Amino acid sequence: MDHKVLYSSAGIATQILVQDRKKMMILLDVGDGIIRDLLKEEISFPLSIPLHIFLTHGHYDHCGGLFSLLGFLRMVGQSSPVEIYYPKGSKEIEGLINLFISSYQDTTPFKLKSCDLQHKDKINISNDIRVVAYQMKHMGSTLSHGILSEIPALGFAIFKNEEKWLVFTGDTGMNDNLPNFLRNATHAYIEATNLADHYSPYHLSIKKAQELGKLAKDFTLVHTRR
Repeated sequence: MDHKVLYSSAGIATQILVQDRKKMMILLDVGDGIIRDLLKEEISFPLSIPLHIFLTHGHYDHCGGLFSLLGFLRMVGQSSPVEIYYPKGSKEIEGLINLFISSYQDTTPFKLKSCDLQHKDKINISNDIRVVAYQMKHMGSTLSHGILSEIPALGFAIFKNEEKWLVFTGDTGMNDNLPNFLRNATHAYIEATNLADHYSPYHLSIKKAQELGKLAKDFTLVHTRR
């Protein structure tokens, strides 16, 4: 298996690809442009392997490409299953899934499964691959309304056998789960949205993300500002 950031920019889109071309594909978040980003990787569609989509939260820059991706797979005749996992209580993601099902239920050629997750829920992808959800802390904000209320948000850890092979924080402020989540991971993708080194209830600063990254064996900062 290998992993790669397809695209990541704060407030625009983030998507990370994890794949074994013969067995399965995992997408961690699917912001706008996900179809274009996948085609740039010269991935052949329809997929002959299962697709597992893990969404960290319901903000548009992390799930905004979901409806279009499902529509694209329907159009090209995807027959292998598609599974979507997301934080329990994420009304945006539930709405997108329900809209797709209600619009195309009779003409969708693939089996679509969706499942909401909570802290420490485990998903077995195969005999040797499992994904564990970790509770994160995130809030919305807009220029007109300022900081909004906390929303359901998860980070995901992918285990190969007993190795914590890859972790992705999604968007998060500092919280008690982060150190254990990141510790001893072979590779960590850590959001670092804040340019300034100041406390935020919903995002990490670059300095704090780099500090946390030292808990993993290797790390990459994502969702930075461009």
